[in-house]
Amino acid sequence: MTFSSPVSDDRSIEARLARSDGLHSPRPLTRADRERFLSEARVAVLSVDAGPGRPPASVPLWYAYEPGGDVLVNTSLSSRKARLIRAAGAATLAVQDASLPYRYVVVEGQVVNIVHPSPMAVRRAIARRYLSPEGADAAVDRYDPDDQVLFVLRPQRWYSADFSASPTTHAANGSLEPTRPAYPAHETGVSDD
Repeated sequence: MTFSSPVSDDRSIEARLARSDGLHSPRPLTRADRERFLSEARVAVLSVDAGPGRPPASVPLWYAYEPGGDVLVNTSLSSRKARLIRAAGAATLAVQDASLPYRYVVVEGQVVNIVHPSPMAVRRAIARRYLSPEGADAAVDRYDPDDQVLFVLRPQRWYSADFSASPTTHAANGSLEPTRPAYPAHETGVSDD
């Protein structure tokens, strides 16, 4: 099977990769880098067990995280997502930077607290990561506060990858050459078990 890109201008991924020295083998982000990456305002995809014989349920959402802390997820108490998170007691959050060079962080976490109703201050803080204060307040005020629940996820395992240029060394002629990664090329992340 052959795939062709519908975009053929100089801004396409293919053109950008052709101008570079190619896609580099990924390396894991350091602990500080992955925590900083997760703490930035990014839309995450949350995945949770959907039951026997079903694939995990996945949904994009807003969240809050500060380095070294727990992941905060606010949602509607009546949603399927909330029912599944409560039943599973755990969830996986994936965030990415889709622009070159690609980076991602995946964190698996246990539910350590469920707060209902979700505190208004926390709901506003999560929304303000993504919207202006006025827009965040308006978005939060649209929802019934009694139907909002806050899940606190404690990170258990982390996986990350950074596809930017590998560390470089000076060759004998003084030019910069990429070094080989210190792990097998197929490895794309790290786990803190």
